[in-house]
Amino acid sequence: MDIARYAELFRTEVREHLAGIDESLVLLADGQNDGAVDALFRATHTIKGMAGAMGYASVEQMAHATETLLAAVRDSESPADATLLSLLYEATDALAQHVDDAVDGQAERPVSLALLERLASVADSLDGGRATRTTASWRVPVAELAMMTDVFPSPQAAEVHEPHGAASDTPPEPTAVQRVIAVTLAQDAPLKCVRAQIVIARLEQLGTVQGSDPSVETLTDAFDGVFTVAISSSRTEAELEAAVRSAGDVARVVVRAPELRRAVRDVLRHVRIDLKRLDALLDLVGELVITRDRLLRVADGSGDRQVMVAAQETSRLVSALQDEILQARMVPVGQVFDRFPRLVRDVARDLGKEIAFTMEGRDITLDRSMLDAIGDPIVHLLRNAIDHGLETAEERQAAGKPPAGRLILRAVRDRAAIVIAVEDDGRGIDRDQVLVRAIAQGRVERNITSLSDDDLVKLLAQPGFSTAKAVTSVSGRGVGIDVVASRVRALGGALDIETMPGRGTMFSLRLPVTLAIVRALLVQVGERIYAVPSAHVLEALEFDSVERLTLRGREAVSMRDDVLPLVRLRQVFGEAAHDDAGTQLIVVDAGGKRVACKVDALLGQQDIVVKPFDAVRGATAHFSGATILGDGSPALIVDVGSLA
Repeated sequence: MDIARYAELFRTEVREHLAGIDESLVLLADGQNDGAVDALFRATHTIKGMAGAMGYASVEQMAHATETLLAAVRDSESPADATLLSLLYEATDALAQHVDDAVDGQAERPVSLALLERLASVADSLDGGRATRTTASWRVPVAELAMMTDVFPSPQAAEVHEPHGAASDTPPEPTAVQRVIAVTLAQDAPLKCVRAQIVIARLEQLGTVQGSDPSVETLTDAFDGVFTVAISSSRTEAELEAAVRSAGDVARVVVRAPELRRAVRDVLRHVRIDLKRLDALLDLVGELVITRDRLLRVADGSGDRQVMVAAQETSRLVSALQDEILQARMVPVGQVFDRFPRLVRDVARDLGKEIAFTMEGRDITLDRSMLDAIGDPIVHLLRNAIDHGLETAEERQAAGKPPAGRLILRAVRDRAAIVIAVEDDGRGIDRDQVLVRAIAQGRVERNITSLSDDDLVKLLAQPGFSTAKAVTSVSGRGVGIDVVASRVRALGGALDIETMPGRGTMFSLRLPVTLAIVRALLVQVGERIYAVPSAHVLEALEFDSVERLTLRGREAVSMRDDVLPLVRLRQVFGEAAHDDAGTQLIVVDAGGKRVACKVDALLGQQDIVVKPFDAVRGATAHFSGATILGDGSPALIVDVGSLA
């Protein structure tokens, strides 16, 4: 079996462990030693074992040196100081680099001897020199793996270390008996295919392995970690079970006579799927949705009841398939959030600030494509909050605040949307300073005396606008907000801001759960049809049923003792004016604000497939995408956030 085909799987697994290492290092830096060192040790030990199985010597050597230091830290029970933490961060970065080099097929760069010596020196200082006497033991897994003929071409030349004192080349004794060993690997065991081979290699040391089900030659990425091995051995059942468990990541072992039937597999099964396959499936389902709507139109016009029934059944199946594929793409936002604690720590350290960073709602799920797109906007908001939003410890104490600034990254579900908020308890945004700078740059009229939250967002989101007095490696509040606003708008979402002087600031990103297929209300404006995401639509009614009035020189409507601004979509979209008789009104939630939009007609709701939309340069961004309707005609998707 070609072990190289597991290279990308190895990299994926290691990155998950490295993310856990970063999270544990942040906890360690905060003085939370309980469990953090153990988690670091387990993750590093797992990476070492996986690297040994793959034959990546530099990764294994780097992981072993780090593991040795962590073992010394754990045994000494001393608090981690800044020097130790910096060294662990440096070792983790080196480990990640060696992993990428190995998987990308580059010539493995030699491990830095200076870094290894520093790791060993600190480990020696913590445990009194005992760490250096354990350096021979880390080679055991590689030697044992050399027995697997499918992985290494010349197992006879390998030097085999025998931890249990049994000779691996000793033939079965005359009293050997036949046994069947059922093995279930741990559900989260990395590289299950390789781990199964390690189990078989351990059993070969105790007898004659006569076969396995499934055989090692047929194992694939979909292998669920449940297999049986037939062996002829004189060893006791306890010895055989111990040999299997010594391979690591083994959840269950049952040794029995061969006549017993194999137990029912009751483990959860998970299959890793390339994201490109999910994208391809989603594209195909999107085409099915369009074809389904066309089929329903044709069947409805045919007058044939059997055709209509078949079309409706097909529609039901396509909808079920669509839901299943969308659910398969949903992943927890924690997969993105987990990389931010280290970012916050590094930026705070560079700026000399104390920050208490917390994350909430890590289990909220989001479409994978959406998750990949929100990383950069969150980075901008976090860096800006640390640099310009939060004060230094001295400034906070002078203002009667705790020395450590509070920074929260939160995800919450709001109807059919996800809201991701970055909140700090810092100095807040100085509206007067923003206004002065905006007037000086000619971005607002000189007669403007105050800024609302809406005005503030629009100003901060303008390219090139900043209130920072100097350019630094970390931007001030406002720099990068244009990047955030444009990215969020491209995702069909909206950016909102709340700020109070001396109390802090909260930026909120309101995003759809998925970018691919959404429910929309189709409306007619002029001769064209537009799609309004149903998640933003609160109600629809006849325009003649509401009272019209003028508020601050702007048209508005009165509804149930509430006054809402009126937006005529004909005017917004550049259509000719039209008589109000017979028109409709839809009330939408535009970034947390209710707006009444006048349209010519309501055409009904349907699922639409979202296609990318590139507006003409300089045009007003009123659309977040496009779609194809059931009759094959195109329709633009309205960016509701732009209507507020």
